[in-house]
Amino acid sequence: MSFETWPVAMKIMFLVTPFLISIAGVSINLYITLTRDFHVACSSITSNPYIEAVKVAWGTSSLKWRWMLICNIGGLVTFPGLALRYGKLDINELKAFPPKLKRRLGVSVWLSIIGFVWLSVAVAVVELSNA
Repeated sequence: MSFETWPVAMKIMFLVTPFLISIAGVSINLYITLTRDFHVACSSITSNPYIEAVKVAWGTSSLKWRWMLICNIGGLVTFPGLALRYGKLDINELKAFPPKLKRRLGVSVWLSIIGFVWLSVAVAVVELSNA
């Protein structure tokens, strides 16, 4: 079944949904960036040399750099495997990370990933149906 034969409402839903999912993930990160959770997240991860260098280099005054720092911390606490394996993250620090904040960061990361993958699939479906 070609994409052109889909009903218009289904086409719109298929193409708009990945943006809505991604916006939800970005909104969670933005919320964390603008609340006191930002300081909690930053003070909870101190053993990772990259995060510590980023805190110094980027600072915490600009919304852009605060958001980028939260994205980095979210990726680190959601996928800590390599950092733990190479000794770039203390396991006790990861266990002590606030569970609710860890869950929110994980949801944000996964929503962003799912939205990106869905958008990639949507582009492939549209392009392949035009071929």
